[in-house]
Amino acid sequence: MIEVLHTGIHSSIQDLGRLGMQNLGVPIGGAMDQNAMQLANRLVNNPLQCAVLEMSFKGPKLRFHQPTTLALAGADMKARLNNEPINNLTAIRIKEKDIIQFGTAHQGKRCYLAVAGGFKTPKLLGSRSQYLGITPEATICKNKLIPIDTKKINFRKGAHIAAHPNACHKIQVYQGPEYHLLPKKAQEQLNEQSFTISVNNSRMAYVLEEKLTHQLPSIWTAPVLPGTVQCTPDGTLIILMRDAQTTGGYPRILQLSDAGINQLAQKSTQDRFQFELTEA
Repeated sequence: MIEVLHTGIHSSIQDLGRLGMQNLGVPIGGAMDQNAMQLANRLVNNPLQCAVLEMSFKGPKLRFHQPTTLALAGADMKARLNNEPINNLTAIRIKEKDIIQFGTAHQGKRCYLAVAGGFKTPKLLGSRSQYLGITPEATICKNKLIPIDTKKINFRKGAHIAAHPNACHKIQVYQGPEYHLLPKKAQEQLNEQSFTISVNNSRMAYVLEEKLTHQLPSIWTAPVLPGTVQCTPDGTLIILMRDAQTTGGYPRILQLSDAGINQLAQKSTQDRFQFELTEA
């Protein structure tokens, strides 16, 4: 068990989400940066789909009630174990009563904590991912105990993976179903302009500050996915993220690649980037 002493800003249990239920209106959800999630799982010899703790912007403070092995990946939150600094991308032994605490995020916005065997909160609709309306809470709660596996890893020295930079300013995208309806000038704007993430950003969607000049027709409500870029009638661009709804009524002009979603998950308010259009 892990006891939550402080929750941080937005800390939640996440795995790869609820695939195959979008026809029922169930969002996919899951870890925002699935590359970082899977890196953390690899370091503690977990299957890549094991549930982890996703920590956003400012991390929590946790007390372990059993020994385990953990690893961190993603943003650097200046983690400290029993008040001693520890590094990301390294497997670390944990003893009973150890305390880990996190600061604010640097070099990204989200950090992932994996433990040997994974977090063992209840599975609902095939996933442990927290999503309000499916799970009782959207985030972890102060003073509650979170169950984890009792798996132990035998190693002489902690495994380590070399860090790679998060600060990518080009986000890979494909043409969306309604991209061809855009005038050439609007297509050029999408390909050449830098865009800024507005204060309106969450696990559900990122709204961009710059608007697109267009005369797109309305469309019938149609399926959408994490990574779909919608364009509203006034030109506002909305990028759907992991907790996105399953249908939408705005033209779908672009679709982020999975790598693009992972990259964007490590950005937030006032961060800038460019779309990089790629052939499917």
